[in-house]
Amino acid sequence: MEIPLRQGTGSVSGRMFRRPRAGSNESDIEHKGPLGLTTVYNPPLNAIADLIFVHGLTGGSRSSWSKNNDPSLFWPQEWLPNDAKFEDVRIHSFGYNSKLGFGESILNINDFAKSLLGAIYDCPLIPSDSDVGLSIPALHDILAV
Repeated sequence: MEIPLRQGTGSVSGRMFRRPRAGSNESDIEHKGPLGLTTVYNPPLNAIADLIFVHGLTGGSRSSWSKNNDPSLFWPQEWLPNDAKFEDVRIHSFGYNSKLGFGESILNINDFAKSLLGAIYDCPLIPSDSDVGLSIPALHDILAV
């Protein structure tokens, strides 16, 4: 389930994450997963924390977390909520155009980080006093700027 972000806040998260390009491969974005913040599991009772999966520089919001790149095996949505330790944790994924450095994007990693922070702030499901954890497969990719 994709949760729409609040509009009109002026944050970076409301901007498009990539520049349209002649001959761009839209199926690549579809295969890798949606851009921006997507809520993939919202517990029926109050959430005690929010967990956000952020892919690396060559991944996607769904493909990085799917076994064998099979969308039906997207474990943050299909398996993690069934684990008793995560049943009261709200789970999200965050996608950005990971073709950074290959001429596909006009934004840099700092822009993506600001977009993530803006999306967290703008998400109506994440209270301002919520504990938010990030799962990042290769933290050095984020810190290498």
